[in-house]
Amino acid sequence: MLWLETTIRDSGIPPIVLVAAAFAFGLVLLAVATVLVLRDRNRARVLQRLRGSDGSAVPLLREVEAADGMLERVFVPSSVQERSKLRRDLAHAGFRAPNAALTFNLIRFGVGVVLPLVIAVIYLFPTKLHLPLALTARLPALGIEQVMLVCATILVVGFYGPSIWLSGRASERRTRIEMSFPNTLDLLQVGVEAGLAFDAALARVGDELMEVAPDICTEFHIVQKEILAGRDREATYRDMADRLGIDEAYGFVNVVLQSMRFGTSMSTALLAYSADMRQRRELRAQEKANRLPVLMSAVMAGLMMPALLIVTIGPVVLRYMAQQ
Repeated sequence: MLWLETTIRDSGIPPIVLVAAAFAFGLVLLAVATVLVLRDRNRARVLQRLRGSDGSAVPLLREVEAADGMLERVFVPSSVQERSKLRRDLAHAGFRAPNAALTFNLIRFGVGVVLPLVIAVIYLFPTKLHLPLALTARLPALGIEQVMLVCATILVVGFYGPSIWLSGRASERRTRIEMSFPNTLDLLQVGVEAGLAFDAALARVGDELMEVAPDICTEFHIVQKEILAGRDREATYRDMADRLGIDEAYGFVNVVLQSMRFGTSMSTALLAYSADMRQRRELRAQEKANRLPVLMSAVMAGLMMPALLIVTIGPVVLRYMAQQ
């Protein structure tokens, strides 16, 4: 332990700071251990409830357990609702890879936890790491308070930053899909009227509009490949609506499935739904336009009231000050 005492003495860090850091690190480890224990206990309880009378697990659960690795158990939420929400948000942002949730959480952990620890280690032990001379010469000028503030800022940014970025990316993608969805339905309706089957029309529209609406066309190609692979058509369409993430997509899927189920004209259904969707978009635009005067009145009042007060009360105040 002599080398540890020498290192602490040479670093010049106050003992109270080291004690506080060790205490905080211990609390973090205790919280992580508690969460992992509770997650394993809840998982074991759920599996025990879902086991058969002979003690064998459900085959689907075996597949899920075999697919879950150590990283997935640690970094991916164990709750089905949280995991589904995260994967849905990633799908809305355009990330459909099987390990997208794990990669996203690893990025958050790396930016929010690993990077502050690396900065702290570099600041505490600059001579042990053989850093460049320019960096080593500048480190003593930084105070422990500044380093702690930087680490805390990186921790907050690493925890909330990826979520905010993901939400913004998903919102931009939904906006692009909403803007190009009516035109896509029109072209799809034209393809069905020309004699193409609905699946063939999806593939043709996906090829024609790839440069104009790549998000929708990519989903159409995924649907086509899943249907050719033998997946259920209804489940495939509903999953496409979930990935698109807009209300119009759910209505479109319901119209298509009802038309297939009852044998009605697909072209007429698509034409009527496209007209109805454009009408709803026009109503939403009118609603936003009608809200503008109310929003502008608050801004105008905030900007004009000070000027009006200066013009009306200013001369009176100046005259009063001149008489004093």
